[in-house]
Amino acid sequence: MNWIKSLWDKLVKSTSTSPTIVLVEEIKEDTTEELPPAGEILEQILLDAGIGQTTIDSLDILGLFEDWYNGPADVEEIKNSIQSFKEAMGGAINAKLNKVK
Repeated sequence: MNWIKSLWDKLVKSTSTSPTIVLVEEIKEDTTEELPPAGEILEQILLDAGIGQTTIDSLDILGLFEDWYNGPADVEEIKNSIQSFKEAMGGAINAKLNKVK
């Protein structure tokens, strides 16, 4: 039996590698979901309602809305705030956003 053990030891010795220490660095993923700015959400709502990009740009609706709006960047909250925004801005913005309910 000794010869088997010695053969095994020789075999293991010739095929084994020296131990290597491996350091593993944990990379944490950012799990917070980045929400688009309120202006981008409003832009999509207006485009879906049939308001043209030219109208949105010429009246600077997105800039005015972002300055005016202080709520969460949530589609439903922004939809609910459009009526108040139209009333606050009045004039051409109120007239052009009349399609949005």
